[in-house]
Amino acid sequence: MGKTAIVTGASSGIGEAAALELARRGASVVLAARSAEKISALENEILASGGRALAVETDVSDKASVERMSVAATRAFGSVDILVNNAGLGLSGRVSELRPDDLRHLFEVNVIGAVNCVQAALPFMERGGRIINVSSVVGLRAIPMVGGYSSSKFALNALSDAMRVELASRRISVTTVYPGTTQTSFRDNSRRTSNEKRGWRPSGVPPEKVAEKIARAAEKGGRDVFVSLHDRAFAAAVGLFPGLTDLVLRSWAKG
Repeated sequence: MGKTAIVTGASSGIGEAAALELARRGASVVLAARSAEKISALENEILASGGRALAVETDVSDKASVERMSVAATRAFGSVDILVNNAGLGLSGRVSELRPDDLRHLFEVNVIGAVNCVQAALPFMERGGRIINVSSVVGLRAIPMVGGYSSSKFALNALSDAMRVELASRRISVTTVYPGTTQTSFRDNSRRTSNEKRGWRPSGVPPEKVAEKIARAAEKGGRDVFVSLHDRAFAAAVGLFPGLTDLVLRSWAKG
């Protein structure tokens, strides 16, 4: 690959898997996350396997922190070619019960954080490049108990659509990746509004499968990427049958 890739939220889950996959394919990987200890361990793992990596403690909701990370990436590897906006938080709870502070913090990370990273990386993407925004299938159709989280992913999708047109003349492609349920600790670590039950979810795919899709987008671009046939089918079904989807989802709303 021979490119420099920034991966946010690289300390665990999809971000960690994506960083490992990109490094395996020859990218120099900048590991950005708040957990300095975890990304330092990941940096050592990649270096030990013969790859190139740089761990930079980063809070994507802090613009200055993101700018420092982008400068460090360029000093280490010369440019930024790929940005994987993966950092994100979860939030569960009925819309009628969401705490404004929780929702505000969610948007600071999931939406403003992505904007911070794009704005900090663009000055160093003079040769063109790829921006990959990790959204979710619930960013295409909100489901009960995660309306706040879904709204942040809807917003990220809108930003992707706008940037795709705005940056085309700079030879920068924008890809949106829509994972469904993934076998990570994301759901367990998400904020809860109260003691609400969480509805049934599919068992999900391993993060390595999502990472493969991200790495392929980093190499070849693309507009919208679904991880599994089930995810693609869900997106198609809710678009064709929105009323029926409402009826089916009512059972989840009882949690």
